[in-house]
Amino acid sequence: MQNRSWPLFYQVRLVLVVTLLLVSFSTFAWAQGQGTSAVAMFAVAAKEQTNIAGVSIIADRPNGFNPLTASSEELGKYGLPQRPNQQADPGGFARWTKGMQALRYRAAAHVKAMPHHSRNLMLAGQQPAASGTTGKPTQLLSYNWSGVANTNQLTSWDTKKSFDKVESIWNVPAAQPPFHACANGITGAQGVDGFYEASWTGIDGFNNADVLQGGSLSAADCEGDTLYIGWVEWYPSYPILEIDCAVGVACVVNPGDEFFVIVYGANAPTQYVFVEDINQGWYGTFALAYVTGPALVGSSAQQIVERPCCDADSYPLALANYLTDFFAAAVARDGHGELFLPGQANAVIDMVDDGVTQEISIVKQEGPFSLFFASVNCAFSGGCVSF
Repeated sequence: MQNRSWPLFYQVRLVLVVTLLLVSFSTFAWAQGQGTSAVAMFAVAAKEQTNIAGVSIIADRPNGFNPLTASSEELGKYGLPQRPNQQADPGGFARWTKGMQALRYRAAAHVKAMPHHSRNLMLAGQQPAASGTTGKPTQLLSYNWSGVANTNQLTSWDTKKSFDKVESIWNVPAAQPPFHACANGITGAQGVDGFYEASWTGIDGFNNADVLQGGSLSAADCEGDTLYIGWVEWYPSYPILEIDCAVGVACVVNPGDEFFVIVYGANAPTQYVFVEDINQGWYGTFALAYVTGPALVGSSAQQIVERPCCDADSYPLALANYLTDFFAAAVARDGHGELFLPGQANAVIDMVDDGVTQEISIVKQEGPFSLFFASVNCAFSGGCVSF
């Protein structure tokens, strides 16, 4: 009897070992590429085609669906972010829980193509001298970006080194014209009235010509009109795509709303962006198929305040006086699972006016996870002269 039980013992042990290996491999694979793994799940999820060819939205949750108790597979099926490990990442788990508790309704399968782009970095004029200090980030001046970027030197997708996931939380800035600008006769950029600010997080665009991103846009003009929207984009395949919550009706966004955005990348022809307005309760995970331009590289991950492009003279639009903007809980990961924080970014970018005469939007790294932005000089008061 004892001799006959040994083979059974080894069979059971073998099954347990194989099971543990499969579980370990699954966990290891997820740690190796959170963005790539999410894209793989989203790729097989049911989707609804929007009014823009190549753009779809992952299917809505069924009634009674509870993301707080859902499995990883169920979260992926409905385009929702994966649950962080509560013990290993208590802060991330708390933020995820807050975002999932706030979900009320999915955005409509409808977007509006805006007349402008949120595009790749446009360097401006003479750049600041390198600090020469080891570990100090590179300081740059740009016509259209202010913010930070973690970067690498890749020119094509690398399974381990490419950035495949970046996420951020921020409060939508209030937009207004620069103080006294309207009285001074400055009403916007050449051929485009109004003042604009786009806050976003994304992959690529620092040292290559595509950008995958999601964000908020705030705008105001001298007549007292304002605009606040949520959007997604994969430049240059698409312009800024305003997110609708009914056909032709933009999702409600108010200044001060908390935006939660995750951008997922992979070596694939379709990429995914999750956007949630936590205050309003709407969300959507959008699939953006490649149309034209360079493929995703994963060579940078960034948090940016931008003035979108472009006016009649090919300069970015006039920057709104947004006063301040604050990004919190901003993180990025590469395919190897390594964590990259905005406070440790290797590039810091300040925005300048068209003539490169003054800085108009600046950023400061506030600890490892947070960024503080401010509109300054002519973007704060007086209005900037367009070129």
